[in-house]
Amino acid sequence: MIKTQDIKLTLARMSELLRIGGVEDWAQSLDKFGIEIECDPDSAVSKILTTFGGMGSLNDIVIYRAGQPLTKENNEFDALRSKLYSLCHG
Repeated sequence: MIKTQDIKLTLARMSELLRIGGVEDWAQSLDKFGIEIECDPDSAVSKILTTFGGMGSLNDIVIYRAGQPLTKENNEFDALRSKLYSLCHG
């Protein structure tokens, strides 16, 4: 069973964190997945899972501001990224 509400909330928080670091393109992508999960959960989950592999993937994101990595935000983002993967893969 796909936990659409949990996925949607996780995506929304990840998007907020990305915007803190000015990573607007990824934030917009996660926002789109959040909308799509409501309409077509299976397709959205499949698309989300494809973002976890390869160069420039969701796994490669580090949040910076003024050239400095944001430790607290990166730690939270990493935990949410793992949660998202588990929600979509499980």
